[in-house]
Amino acid sequence: MSRSKRSLNLYVFAALGTAIATACSSGEQGVTMGQPDDPVIVLSEGACLGPCPIYDMTLHADGSYVLNGERFVKTAGVSEGKLGAKAWDEAVAALEKSSFWTLKPEQTLETLQNCHTDAPTAKVTWRTLEGKEKTVTYNAGCGVREMQDLVAALREAMGYGDLVWTEDRFDPSG
Repeated sequence: MSRSKRSLNLYVFAALGTAIATACSSGEQGVTMGQPDDPVIVLSEGACLGPCPIYDMTLHADGSYVLNGERFVKTAGVSEGKLGAKAWDEAVAALEKSSFWTLKPEQTLETLQNCHTDAPTAKVTWRTLEGKEKTVTYNAGCGVREMQDLVAALREAMGYGDLVWTEDRFDPSG
């Protein structure tokens, strides 16, 4: 075999190997283009069988937040405040650590096996300065470790312990 043919074959095999590796790797999923110049991270947690906190919290890049506490939270209603830029940096670090852009957008009873019913659902949305946006919906009863870690890290960064969680006991009838 001539040297040029061998080089061409080597090139073709290398290109084919790269294409196969790329096709088999998990790329970005569920990414859309949202509003540019308004980066936000939103953590929403919904109802469960018991008194799970139901709230939506939006964190802005400057560390300001808007919290809508619905039920089983420290303060019901809409409140605003400032956590500081460190909160944004910690939340972004948690999202990056989880490889957020490659996570499955739907991780619920409908899309995963072996999930427990009556667990709360968390929604995590990240929109960058450029407008790149994605929402991941996760049912806590599905036990996906990377999502459990992500939600816990976002709670920590976003002041969940001070702003949302309460030790108060609630009337089960609501």
